[in-house]
Amino acid sequence: MSKPQTEQSFWGKIDKGKANECWEWLGSCNSTGYGTVAWEGKVYVAHRVSAWLSNKVPTPEAPKDKRSPYFVLHKCDNRKCCNPKHFFIGNYTDNQTDAYRKGRKNQPRGEKHANAKLTKEQIIVIRVLYKKGYKQVYLAKRFGVSQRAISLIVRGETYK
Repeated sequence: MSKPQTEQSFWGKIDKGKANECWEWLGSCNSTGYGTVAWEGKVYVAHRVSAWLSNKVPTPEAPKDKRSPYFVLHKCDNRKCCNPKHFFIGNYTDNQTDAYRKGRKNQPRGEKHANAKLTKEQIIVIRVLYKKGYKQVYLAKRFGVSQRAISLIVRGETYK
Protein backbone atom coordinates (compact mmCIF):
# COMPACT_ATOMS: atom_id res chain seq x y z
CA MET A 1 0.00 0.00 0.00
CA SER A 2 1.39 3.39 -0.98
CA LYS A 3 1.74 6.35 1.37
CA PRO A 4 -1.05 8.91 1.32
CA GLN A 5 -0.40 12.03 -0.74
CA THR A 6 0.40 15.19 1.21
CA GLU A 7 0.92 18.77 0.08
CA GLN A 8 4.64 18.34 0.65
CA SER A 9 4.84 15.13 -1.40
CA PHE A 10 2.74 16.74 -4.17
CA TRP A 11 4.96 19.82 -4.47
CA GLY A 12 7.98 17.51 -4.35
CA LYS A 13 6.92 16.02 -7.71
CA ILE A 14 7.21 19.39 -9.41
CA ASP A 15 10.36 20.92 -10.84
CA LYS A 16 9.92 24.42 -9.45
CA GLY A 17 11.98 26.79 -11.49
CA LYS A 18 11.91 30.53 -11.07
CA ALA A 19 8.66 32.13 -9.91
CA ASN A 20 7.57 33.16 -13.43
CA GLU A 21 8.71 30.02 -15.26
CA CYS A 22 6.73 26.84 -15.88
CA TRP A 23 6.88 24.38 -13.01
CA GLU A 24 6.98 20.99 -14.73
CA TRP A 25 5.18 17.96 -13.32
CA LEU A 26 7.68 15.13 -12.90
CA GLY A 27 5.20 12.33 -12.18
CA SER A 28 3.05 10.27 -14.51
CA CYS A 29 0.94 11.79 -17.29
CA ASN A 30 -2.31 10.78 -18.94
CA SER A 31 -2.77 10.09 -22.65
CA THR A 32 -3.36 13.77 -23.39
CA GLY A 33 -0.11 14.88 -21.73
CA TYR A 34 -1.47 16.28 -18.47
CA GLY A 35 0.24 15.29 -15.23
CA THR A 36 -1.80 12.96 -13.03
CA VAL A 37 -1.71 12.39 -9.30
CA ALA A 38 -3.54 10.07 -6.92
CA TRP A 39 -5.00 12.01 -4.04
CA GLU A 40 -7.18 10.50 -1.32
CA GLY A 41 -8.05 7.48 -3.47
CA LYS A 42 -8.90 9.40 -6.65
CA VAL A 43 -6.82 10.41 -9.67
CA TYR A 44 -6.72 14.08 -10.62
CA VAL A 45 -4.80 16.16 -13.13
CA ALA A 46 -1.81 17.71 -11.39
CA HIS A 47 -2.44 21.29 -12.47
CA ARG A 48 -5.91 21.15 -10.90
CA VAL A 49 -4.49 19.91 -7.61
CA SER A 50 -1.97 22.75 -7.78
CA ALA A 51 -4.79 25.26 -8.37
CA TRP A 52 -6.78 23.73 -5.51
CA LEU A 53 -3.86 23.79 -3.08
CA SER A 54 -3.30 27.43 -4.11
CA ASN A 55 -6.95 28.30 -3.35
CA LYS A 56 -7.82 29.12 -6.96
CA VAL A 57 -10.58 26.48 -7.19
CA PRO A 58 -12.75 24.91 -4.48
CA THR A 59 -12.02 21.27 -5.38
CA PRO A 60 -9.37 19.23 -7.23
CA GLU A 61 -12.13 17.57 -9.29
CA ALA A 62 -12.65 18.80 -12.83
CA PRO A 63 -16.06 20.42 -13.33
CA LYS A 64 -18.77 18.17 -14.73
CA ASP A 65 -21.03 21.09 -15.61
CA LYS A 66 -19.90 23.23 -18.56
CA ARG A 67 -21.43 26.26 -16.85
CA SER A 68 -19.06 25.93 -13.90
CA PRO A 69 -16.79 28.96 -13.47
CA TYR A 70 -13.96 26.77 -12.13
CA PHE A 71 -12.09 25.43 -15.15
CA VAL A 72 -8.31 25.83 -14.77
CA LEU A 73 -6.75 27.25 -17.93
CA HIS A 74 -3.04 27.61 -18.69
CA LYS A 75 -1.65 30.96 -19.84
CA CYS A 76 1.51 29.11 -20.90
CA ASP A 77 -0.22 26.21 -22.76
CA ASN A 78 2.18 23.76 -21.10
CA ARG A 79 0.10 20.75 -20.03
CA LYS A 80 2.70 19.70 -17.45
CA CYS A 81 2.92 23.16 -15.88
CA CYS A 82 1.78 23.37 -12.25
CA ASN A 83 2.77 26.97 -11.55
CA PRO A 84 -0.35 28.65 -10.11
CA LYS A 85 0.84 31.98 -11.55
CA HIS A 86 0.34 30.47 -15.01
CA PHE A 87 -3.33 29.65 -14.40
CA PHE A 88 -6.47 31.61 -14.96
CA ILE A 89 -9.92 30.45 -14.03
CA GLY A 90 -12.85 30.41 -16.41
CA ASN A 91 -15.76 28.38 -17.71
CA TYR A 92 -15.93 25.78 -20.48
CA THR A 93 -16.53 28.41 -23.16
CA ASP A 94 -13.49 30.37 -21.98
CA ASN A 95 -11.42 27.19 -22.24
CA GLN A 96 -12.62 26.43 -25.78
CA THR A 97 -12.16 30.03 -26.91
CA ASP A 98 -8.63 30.05 -25.50
CA ALA A 99 -7.80 26.79 -27.31
CA TYR A 100 -9.04 28.10 -30.69
CA ARG A 101 -7.40 31.52 -30.24
CA LYS A 102 -4.04 29.92 -29.47
CA GLY A 103 -4.27 27.38 -32.29
CA ARG A 104 -4.51 24.28 -30.08
CA LYS A 105 -7.83 23.45 -31.71
CA ASN A 106 -9.20 24.11 -35.13
CA GLN A 107 -12.61 23.60 -36.61
CA PRO A 108 -12.58 21.61 -39.86
CA ARG A 109 -13.98 23.67 -42.71
CA GLY A 110 -16.04 22.84 -45.80
CA GLU A 111 -16.57 19.20 -46.67
CA LYS A 112 -14.18 18.12 -43.90
CA HIS A 113 -16.58 19.37 -41.22
CA ALA A 114 -18.46 16.55 -39.47
CA ASN A 115 -21.83 18.09 -40.34
CA ALA A 116 -21.02 18.85 -43.99
CA LYS A 117 -23.62 17.63 -46.47
CA LEU A 118 -21.99 18.88 -49.65
CA THR A 119 -18.74 18.20 -51.47
CA LYS A 120 -16.35 20.76 -52.90
CA GLU A 121 -17.59 19.86 -56.40
CA GLN A 122 -21.22 20.46 -55.41
CA ILE A 123 -20.32 23.86 -53.96
CA ILE A 124 -18.74 24.88 -57.28
CA VAL A 125 -21.87 23.76 -59.16
CA ILE A 126 -24.13 25.63 -56.73
CA ARG A 127 -22.18 28.86 -57.18
CA VAL A 128 -22.11 28.52 -60.98
CA LEU A 129 -25.86 27.79 -61.16
CA TYR A 130 -26.66 30.69 -58.83
CA LYS A 131 -24.65 33.07 -61.04
CA LYS A 132 -26.65 31.79 -64.03
CA GLY A 133 -29.85 32.88 -62.29
CA TYR A 134 -31.10 29.75 -60.53
CA LYS A 135 -33.05 30.59 -57.37
CA GLN A 136 -31.78 29.62 -53.93
CA VAL A 137 -34.98 27.68 -53.16
CA TYR A 138 -34.51 25.55 -56.30
CA LEU A 139 -30.83 24.92 -55.47
CA ALA A 140 -31.75 23.97 -51.91
CA LYS A 141 -34.25 21.35 -53.10
CA ARG A 142 -31.88 20.02 -55.75
CA PHE A 143 -29.00 19.55 -53.30
CA GLY A 144 -31.05 18.53 -50.25
CA VAL A 145 -30.15 21.43 -48.00
CA SER A 146 -31.95 24.52 -46.69
CA GLN A 147 -32.32 27.78 -48.55
CA ARG A 148 -30.31 29.37 -45.74
CA ALA A 149 -27.42 26.96 -46.42
CA ILE A 150 -27.47 27.98 -50.11
CA SER A 151 -27.53 31.65 -49.13
CA LEU A 152 -24.46 31.21 -46.93
CA ILE A 153 -22.66 29.29 -49.69
CA VAL A 154 -23.30 31.81 -52.47
CA ARG A 155 -22.29 34.70 -50.20
CA GLY A 156 -19.04 32.88 -49.34
CA GLU A 157 -19.78 32.66 -45.63
CA THR A 158 -19.50 28.86 -45.62
CA TYR A 159 -17.44 26.46 -47.72
CA LYS A 160 -14.81 29.17 -48.22
